[in-house]
Amino acid sequence: MNNHLIAAIVWVAIVIGGYFVFDHFSAPAPVVRAIENGRAEIVVPVARDGHYYIDGEINGHSLTFLVDTGASYIAVGSDFARRAQLPAGTTGFFNTANGSVEGRIVRNLQVRADLFEIHGVTVAVMPGRIEYGLLGQNFLQYFDVNQSDGKLVLRMRRS
Repeated sequence: MNNHLIAAIVWVAIVIGGYFVFDHFSAPAPVVRAIENGRAEIVVPVARDGHYYIDGEINGHSLTFLVDTGASYIAVGSDFARRAQLPAGTTGFFNTANGSVEGRIVRNLQVRADLFEIHGVTVAVMPGRIEYGLLGQNFLQYFDVNQSDGKLVLRMRRS
């Protein structure tokens, strides 16, 4: 009888623990879209890991972007570039937190982050597998970016 009670407690602990692990790694809250003063904006809540994530596309191929205000370019891994059939581009060298790496520079792509789409954008293709695309300054420069109270607001700049 004691063995059954212990087994039941262990199973309940595993189920509860699994729930909390799944909840911890689940997707962040949805993006809020609005029009303010005639300009479209999106409000992105901070994820549990402290970053901001936006669903998007490069040349029609879906990916999730991590907003990286410190990145000069939009960056993706070579695995994504291969799946998305991005053009070969030209060789480029990029300074990362882990030092300089050789990658490719692919120009004139169509990039969408949620409801915002920019044409003619350059994308850095980094070696290997990168879990998320990085949404860098060459995309963010078209927006007013405001971070406060656990939210990131992207508002299209007036032309």
